[in-house]
Amino acid sequence: MAHPYSSLHKGLAGAAICLLLCNSNYAQNVYKNKDTTGTAATDSIGWLKKTPLLPRDTTGHLPNNELFLPHPQIGAVSAVDMNETKKLPYTSIDQMLAGRVTGVDIRTPSAEPGKRTSVFIRGASTLLLKNSDVFYAQPTYVVDGIPLVPDHPFPYDIQRFDLNRMGTEINLLSFLDVNDIASIEVLKDFAASAKYGPLAANGIVNITTKGPRSGRMKVTVNSWVGLSLQPRVKTVNGEFERDFRMPFYQKYANETQWRNFPRYLADSTQDRYFGASDWDEVYYRNGWSNGIQAAVSGGTRLANFRFSLGRSAQQGVADRTGMNRYDVNFGVNLMPVKHLMLTTYISGATVTRSRNEFIRDRAGDEDYLVNFESPPSPNKQYFQSYFTAIKDGINKNRNNNARVLANLHYDLSPHWSLNSRFSIDYTQNFRDLFIPTYLNDGNNFVSNFDGLSRRMMLDNSVRYDNTFADKHHLDVTVGQLALWDKWRYDYGRAYKGRSDYIKIYKPGDDANKEGVFGNLRLQTNYKDYTQSNLASFYTNVGYNYAGKYFVNLYLRRDGSSNVPAAHRWLFSPTLSAAWKISKEDFLQQAGWLSNLNLRASYGRVGRVLMDEYYKGGPIYNVDIGWNGNPNMATYNAFPAINAGFGTGYVTDDLKWPYVEQWNLGLDIGLLHDRIHASLDVYAKTDKDLLLKIPVMEESGYTGLVKNGMDIRNFGYELALDAAIIQGPQFGWTTSLSVYTNQNKLLAMPDGVQDMTIGNRRLLVDKPTDRYWLLINEGIYNTDADIPINPSTGKKMSYQGVALHAGDPIWKDLNGDYVINDADRVMKGRQVPAAQGYFSNTFRYRQLELQVLCNYAFGRKIINQAMADRFDFAAREGADDIKGIKEVNYWAKVDGDYDKYPLYNPWSAVNAYQPDQTLFLEDGSFVKLRAITLAYNLRASWMERRGIEQLRIYATANNVATWTPYTGGDPEAVDYFGYDQGYYNWPAPRSFTLGFNFQF
Repeated sequence: MAHPYSSLHKGLAGAAICLLLCNSNYAQNVYKNKDTTGTAATDSIGWLKKTPLLPRDTTGHLPNNELFLPHPQIGAVSAVDMNETKKLPYTSIDQMLAGRVTGVDIRTPSAEPGKRTSVFIRGASTLLLKNSDVFYAQPTYVVDGIPLVPDHPFPYDIQRFDLNRMGTEINLLSFLDVNDIASIEVLKDFAASAKYGPLAANGIVNITTKGPRSGRMKVTVNSWVGLSLQPRVKTVNGEFERDFRMPFYQKYANETQWRNFPRYLADSTQDRYFGASDWDEVYYRNGWSNGIQAAVSGGTRLANFRFSLGRSAQQGVADRTGMNRYDVNFGVNLMPVKHLMLTTYISGATVTRSRNEFIRDRAGDEDYLVNFESPPSPNKQYFQSYFTAIKDGINKNRNNNARVLANLHYDLSPHWSLNSRFSIDYTQNFRDLFIPTYLNDGNNFVSNFDGLSRRMMLDNSVRYDNTFADKHHLDVTVGQLALWDKWRYDYGRAYKGRSDYIKIYKPGDDANKEGVFGNLRLQTNYKDYTQSNLASFYTNVGYNYAGKYFVNLYLRRDGSSNVPAAHRWLFSPTLSAAWKISKEDFLQQAGWLSNLNLRASYGRVGRVLMDEYYKGGPIYNVDIGWNGNPNMATYNAFPAINAGFGTGYVTDDLKWPYVEQWNLGLDIGLLHDRIHASLDVYAKTDKDLLLKIPVMEESGYTGLVKNGMDIRNFGYELALDAAIIQGPQFGWTTSLSVYTNQNKLLAMPDGVQDMTIGNRRLLVDKPTDRYWLLINEGIYNTDADIPINPSTGKKMSYQGVALHAGDPIWKDLNGDYVINDADRVMKGRQVPAAQGYFSNTFRYRQLELQVLCNYAFGRKIINQAMADRFDFAAREGADDIKGIKEVNYWAKVDGDYDKYPLYNPWSAVNAYQPDQTLFLEDGSFVKLRAITLAYNLRASWMERRGIEQLRIYATANNVATWTPYTGGDPEAVDYFGYDQGYYNWPAPRSFTLGFNFQF
């Protein structure tokens, strides 16, 4: 389907003339003169000595910010210490950021290998109300100048349950091999990231891989092997569960409730539930991991290359999960004629994942609820048969990724240059799922998901760069960018095949065709396709005087295909400046002051609307379901389409949402750079965000989608590095960081001040990350304890239901003797009040020891696992996904059981609902994340044989956690601050042994 806006981009592509925006000081000061370690950098390519060398980093890359990053003394940038991260068995970039950079909040609901996690830079930029919202708040990952295409949440539109996104659920960042990465930088303010335009709305994670280099042929080999330890759980059986429930039955149960006592707990003579509880011996294991990567590089000054191959495998410690990756990378630099440089990178990877077999997740995939009468057996003998049945099914998940970059750079003269860059990021994901009849109440199930994500980018620019009178430096760049994003999926599912031995179903095939399911009673096919196109024009003017005063003005105009025509174009300026105070004459003699730099920036960028249905007013879509099944695609067996009642009424005058951010920073270097400190204060305001506001139910719509929501994130970041001891034999360096973030809802559409969405309350001038809770004050032991309204003579009630003995005492804030939403308070915070890391590195000769800790204080967690544990009556046999019990049900939930009152679990007031202060706990923690011991072997025989490096290292990861939280790991909670117990897997303790070899 041709997009009505695509013609604009075709015209731009045809008229493109080469360029990428840059600041020459950055290229000269960083890439040409020094690398990040402070050693002299060698240019890898040039036209002998007659042609000015292109700016290069020490890996041989053209900087992926290519001639258009503002001076590093202006932007707020945090870098990852790659020497340390590659000593750990990381499989994705977000794991490498955790506890190592400031301004970043990493949320990992589950440590399942290869599963998606989330990163928030300087706070979440939008409301997080459901899982699909998380996708819109993720940063852009740029690899060697290629902005990776993000995953799109649109498959959620056909999902009834807000669980995993349809498809493989593989973390897209798992494609990258840590041994191929030269640097990772987090660009946090617009002085550093405005060049990416709307892609920078949530921040930028800038990744540079190791590139081609000239010189003699070099070979590097990196390998490691690791072991993740089996978790320790306290298993229980039917006897424990019966004993836990009996006090509730004895105190509150009536005859009917006694009669409905669960059958699997009623007979203590049966081994299935009252025998040995040793299911953990089958479910958990010690997980082995290993990886190897080899690379070769070399060439002349006119042509050089780098080629690498890698493989890694990681076993999960639970449910036979695991991940495998194979990757290949090739880069080449060519100078076919004088002044012309061609750079090409081609990368490919495939990732497969063995995912968990949760019954809940299976029900979400099938949109089918099995019989919940009895949970799996805790006995290994019976549970093993369940595992065997799972093996008879199919659950294959595979993602393929390819990235291509071609860059042409031509020097017209010493001051004029042209640059043209084209890139493609392409990902396909496939999932085949088959559930046999034994696991599915006699109804087998088969499905296939085929998804695609693609981003193409064309960036052309021309640059003028000159220095006048040896003091005035001017850098002017103008350019054009076009971005084409596309997402697509084909999904088919079917039930009740004729045989469990036939496990194939292809959407669109004839149901009676040999080799596929026949006589399927229920078949459903879904197809969806969406795209987003972006056209941009930009200008950058950079000026500095004598290396002391820096000013940079970046102007940009963006047009989006997903914004209505009347508001399609958005103008975005960014102004940044820096004062290198330490270069002033009055400080030149201060030997104790190495660096003193003051910087400031203000900027605005648009926010891309990834969904096409915002561009043209009211929409029609597949939306003919009902509350219990809202995603029906057919009516009376015929495909149907109607107004988007569930999506909401989309007004035809929507505008670009945009982000404004200011940043003030100070950098200090003392005692010949032995001490470095950096302080940033920021405020980031998202404006004109879209929000669905309530409308009259008679309209049929669930709401009206409009601009007008403003959210501000603000805080400060402090990073400190110090070389405490610098001796020839012994050295000690330390690093410390503190990061704070607060947010506030500034406005909602149409002047709305107060709104309730699900279990969240939105109140203007209040934070958006607060829980909305009832205040718990104990228990009513008798009916006489329940207050009586003197004006009506009626007892206090909860949402119209009279309270009785055994019900909670919830604080009546407004004194109306009715407990309802008006008595809830906004309390706690999902985002820590302060978080950061603390690292120490000790060196003795060739031996090195690093200890890394990270912490988070002031965060609150809802212990939903404990709430669910006590709410057994409402969940027992319920025809709802909440009634599902996994085999992990037979593990004792961590927590202080004695602090919870013995409420009536059958009460109509939902006594153990999680949204009350009873289950709100302090989620602060200090974690000893990693201890690494490394030895750098140096010997004369190595020099004679050309061996440049041989390093052996051992690492312990996730060593210890100190926390007041009584539940599990305080990091292993969902995106919304709820600890769901066995659905949130904590990262296991692991040990790694590896080596780095280069000759």
